[in-house]
Amino acid sequence: MTVDLSYAVNSLLQARRSGTQVAPPFPLPDRSAVYAIQDGVAAATGPVAGWKVGARTPEAEPNPAPLLAGALVPSPARFDGRAMHMIGVEIEISFHIAKDIAARSAPVGRDEALAAVGNAFVGMEVVDTRLANFREADPEWLLADNQMNHALVVGDPIASWRGLDWPNLQVKLVIDSGVVLDQKGGLGAVDPVRPLAWMIDHAVRQRGGIRAGQAITTGSWTGLRYFPPGARARGEFAGLGAVEATF
Repeated sequence: MTVDLSYAVNSLLQARRSGTQVAPPFPLPDRSAVYAIQDGVAAATGPVAGWKVGARTPEAEPNPAPLLAGALVPSPARFDGRAMHMIGVEIEISFHIAKDIAARSAPVGRDEALAAVGNAFVGMEVVDTRLANFREADPEWLLADNQMNHALVVGDPIASWRGLDWPNLQVKLVIDSGVVLDQKGGLGAVDPVRPLAWMIDHAVRQRGGIRAGQAITTGSWTGLRYFPPGARARGEFAGLGAVEATF
């Protein structure tokens, strides 16, 4: 199948600039087409601020997407919810990259990958979409649209993350004054370090490398939840810190 990837890139860029959603124009033939669209959008918007990566299970192949330039926002953050097509919130454990690894073809082992990581932090991914009828869209198109990323809110730092008991972390999501979720665990991958290391290797071998100052966020602990304009969201990991945003 031959598809015009430049048309797809330009359609998503126009949707970002105009605020008008677009329908996926054609089926995507393979994952390389997805990455080419992601890279084309990123090249037109500036150096990527980092990456999002998620895996549904501890063994599943992770799905990567760039965080575009300007996507990292400090907590407490404020967004114009009325200008968004939807307001999706996910509470995550994210990581700062502290050391560059240049692009290369050789694999990046786990030890080398983690040596490039500085602090973790409590993150809140804010989700919106450039795709019309996104619930019916092919999941590969959602991934081409950077898995619907709008922003990543950077919350409290977690310096001593390497020894954490990941499956037993207590996570809470509060909307306005109401507790929406308060549970132990919840990350599909269970251990966020596996997709973190996978993402670093993928970025180095296929996406131009990683650089200090970028962030990698590793999937939702709370599921994707939608809220109306005016909502105030707070995510907490017990004993580790919190992150906040108002819409």
